[in-house]
Amino acid sequence: MKNIFLRFSVVFAAIYFFSLNGFGALPNLSVNFLLKNQMGMDPAQMAYFQAVTLLAWVIKPLWGLISDCLPISGSRRKSYLILTSVVALVAWLALAGSRNYTAGILLAMISVAYMAYAFQDVVTDGWMIEIGKPQNWTGQFQSIQWSAVFVGMILTAFLGGHLADLAQQKVLSYQAIFAVTALFPLLTLLLVLFLVKEPRRPHPEKEAGADLKKIFGSRDIWILSSFLFLWNFSPSFGAPFFYYCVDVLKFSGTFLGYLQAATSFGALAGSALYGFYIVKIPVRRFLIFAVFAGVCAILFHGVFFLPGLIARGLLLKAVALLSQFLFGLLSSFIFLSLLNLAAKTSPQYAGGTVFALLMSFYNLGLMGSSALGGLLYPVLGLKLLLAASAFFSLLVLFLMPFLPLDEELTGLERALRKLFLRPREAS
Repeated sequence: MKNIFLRFSVVFAAIYFFSLNGFGALPNLSVNFLLKNQMGMDPAQMAYFQAVTLLAWVIKPLWGLISDCLPISGSRRKSYLILTSVVALVAWLALAGSRNYTAGILLAMISVAYMAYAFQDVVTDGWMIEIGKPQNWTGQFQSIQWSAVFVGMILTAFLGGHLADLAQQKVLSYQAIFAVTALFPLLTLLLVLFLVKEPRRPHPEKEAGADLKKIFGSRDIWILSSFLFLWNFSPSFGAPFFYYCVDVLKFSGTFLGYLQAATSFGALAGSALYGFYIVKIPVRRFLIFAVFAGVCAILFHGVFFLPGLIARGLLLKAVALLSQFLFGLLSSFIFLSLLNLAAKTSPQYAGGTVFALLMSFYNLGLMGSSALGGLLYPVLGLKLLLAASAFFSLLVLFLMPFLPLDEELTGLERALRKLFLRPREAS
């Protein structure tokens, strides 16, 4: 059993390390500059572009249903990991071989690559739940996976910023950046081919179907799905703030990479602290704290509009680095809490579909957030957009009392519950 655990740990860690959350995000900053400088996109257009590419993550339950219920020669996991690796490889190679880039070509090929990554993510999570649940390994697997992600994010932050600067200086071509990115799905493909053997099951789709019938009839799954959506559905200020950092604060691509690294270091520290301390805190109390802490983090961005701070370059950068580290720390606490809550709700044989459903609502909130931010930015401007984002973040509190948790309601949750239920139902 130890050998099985080690083999799957290596494969899961590698897939997550090279995923879009980890080292697979290496070209993202370069693409942002490509869209801004060569495509001439404004902040709203970039926000829409990013929202469309997130569509692959919103329809993740489709990938879960395919992998859970449509095995290829009895294989529900390994076969699809091979297929998605090949698709991502072809998409990046297509961009590496392009002579002239248009917004349409970039959107099409990046969306195809992201769909492959999203499918791969679903298959990996389903396999993790299927193998890990009987042996009580899910917590260990998730810890390994996300530690690999955060290491990948740190490397991406440092290298991605340098690559973006080199591309702008025309020292390195965008074709070369996409060619390097194509190596990641190739390495994943080789690892899956040579390290993992998947036992053939006679009718795995029947086991998955039985689990799905049970879980989709539960009200709790839909409450949790709505909660995960609303958690992220606040107007995003990411694209407009990127323009502000480049045009007003004069942050270079290299320094923007350092900011991403600071966020990743915070997330890596947060994942370690989560396992030792945060996991012991009652989930309800922690999530309420997280909502208000998140609002404070959003409003803190207001300091970057202070003329006195902007005029002091070194202090400005120090504040930016520290704030991003703390933001990464907090985000890691929150994300792992939500992830653990979703994993516990997912069944063993249909884990790919159910976990994907929950995460797709989470990603749908992100997609809606990006689109809503793009819609509101031209009307409100960046400062008021920050305030709107903070306000929207508070709305998730209204679903908190209805989460499927075996914990006593907090005082705030009891008060909120009375707004929705008759007195005799609110006790």
